[in-house]
Amino acid sequence: MAYRFGDFELDEAARTLTFRRAVRPVQPRVFDLLVYLVRNAGRVVPKEELLNALWPDVIVTDASLQRAVSLARAALSVGNMDKAIRSFVKHGYRFAVDEPSLGVAVPQFEANDTRRANALERAKAKDWKGAAAVFESLDAAGELTAADIDVWALAVECQGRPAAAIPVLIRAVAAHVEEGHPHLAARAAVTIAKIELERSSIAPAEGWLERAETLLGNMDDSRTIAYLLWMRSREAAFAGRSEEARDVAQRAHEAALACRDQGLVSLTLVYLGFFNISLGNTEEGVEQQNHAAAIALSSNVDPIFGSLIYCNILWSCRTYPDWTRARQWSEGFDSWCEATFATVPGSCDLHRAELVGAQRDLITALATIDSALPKLSEEEAWSIGDGYRVRGDIRAMIGDTDGARADYASAYASGWDAEPGNAFLLGELGEFDAALAALDRAASGSSWFHLQRRGILMAHKARLAAASGRRPLALSVLAEIEADSDRWVQPAVHALVNEARHHLAEGAEATRFLVLARQLWTSAGVEYHAARVRLDLAKRLQSHDPRGAEVEIAGAERIASRIGSRRLMAEAEAVRSTLAANLQSPEKIRKRSGARKDA
Repeated sequence: MAYRFGDFELDEAARTLTFRRAVRPVQPRVFDLLVYLVRNAGRVVPKEELLNALWPDVIVTDASLQRAVSLARAALSVGNMDKAIRSFVKHGYRFAVDEPSLGVAVPQFEANDTRRANALERAKAKDWKGAAAVFESLDAAGELTAADIDVWALAVECQGRPAAAIPVLIRAVAAHVEEGHPHLAARAAVTIAKIELERSSIAPAEGWLERAETLLGNMDDSRTIAYLLWMRSREAAFAGRSEEARDVAQRAHEAALACRDQGLVSLTLVYLGFFNISLGNTEEGVEQQNHAAAIALSSNVDPIFGSLIYCNILWSCRTYPDWTRARQWSEGFDSWCEATFATVPGSCDLHRAELVGAQRDLITALATIDSALPKLSEEEAWSIGDGYRVRGDIRAMIGDTDGARADYASAYASGWDAEPGNAFLLGELGEFDAALAALDRAASGSSWFHLQRRGILMAHKARLAAASGRRPLALSVLAEIEADSDRWVQPAVHALVNEARHHLAEGAEATRFLVLARQLWTSAGVEYHAARVRLDLAKRLQSHDPRGAEVEIAGAERIASRIGSRRLMAEAEAVRSTLAANLQSPEKIRKRSGARKDA
């Protein structure tokens, strides 16, 4: 692959780094570092991953990596791109440009037209409110061109009010038609369809797509064709036609490559990767998504395309679930949104809430999702049900059982499902039949959302079946997961599988499975479940290894206190009380006394 960023081109096949077509000398290891970082642009690549990639089978210190990074920055400094390689203390490095442009629609005006220049400069500076105000005044004076209206619509949408951009975009459709550019009118119509689809207004979305196709007619405009096909792929996905969605996304990507619009290339590629992940082509899909992000961050795509690309990747990470990858992407996603939008969209807050809830701070996560839900209900109604699901999960982990059940009910009422969190809570309450039935309903769906989560749903089913004594069912589900092991590689799935095996085993073997589950939850960065398994492990150890049980309880208490889980704190207190009672039982006292006499 060849990657372009600023005035540089990084050509993997030729192993050259060029600046304005002049070759820049770089050491082989430094070149490999640049390729790896650019391939994964936008993601914080862990130091360990870089060391393994650059020095396979060789033990080197962090100093070697730091020197390679320093030399890579020096090579990029000629084009003022040295700051594109960013350091994250104790984590790793990230390559990113993070400077979204205004896209392909830039108004044309005379040099002395200061009002238009002012509007465009405000838009470039991300002063969306100021830009919109100038365009409104130009509109009142009857001075707007169709291209002006395109940027006006972008300014409104980037204020976090996509629905408010629809009337402006309708004006753009009419203006482009009047100016004799039906293909540009078709693009504006596709943007309206995008906004309508995200508001769950399916009929208007379909109507605007039909309008776009009519406007485009037989024109051979690959940019508009790519954009239109991208929306058709999303439409197919919403209707549960995942294979069709993947095939249409492939056609959209081919059209984007033909027009060489890097924003469309990255946008169509990230959705192609998303659909491949949903259909089980996990490795290919992840590579496509990472490549899409690298293209986007090195090509200055417009704010809306950039946020869609990041949003799609993080959605895939959290739904899959792949919390390690989600954590690596989150820094880039947050910085992109904060630098781009006047008001961060609800979808950004939704992703952030689930990530924070899974890994760090439940109270902050709850506040974040509370702020996201009103935005979702107004602008992105299709995901409001998922918002309720996320809040239900957070409340369940905190210990607000009634609040969690209410949110799960709201998710279902919104046409979503609340799994696997709802089933997990039902299992905790001893309602195993209802929990297993809920998982079966969710796993039976054929949409991209159901397909992508099947592994985690099955893993929860195996755990619940084993915990409730349904051994044949648990073994059957475990066999299904193992039969498709290349698809379900994430630590969360394997942690649940080991929890299920713990319930099916006895003695030391059962303990070993729990220890492995604890390690997997920890490696996945899901602190709540790591602490929960620690308490299960403490219960198993308390009869024969009280010191080990105490270590696990103390570890769980530290996590519970840090993340704000009243539920875990209460359970830890109960396990500690049981341990103390066991240590004070007459039989335990006699055994300890006998051990002292023998000594």
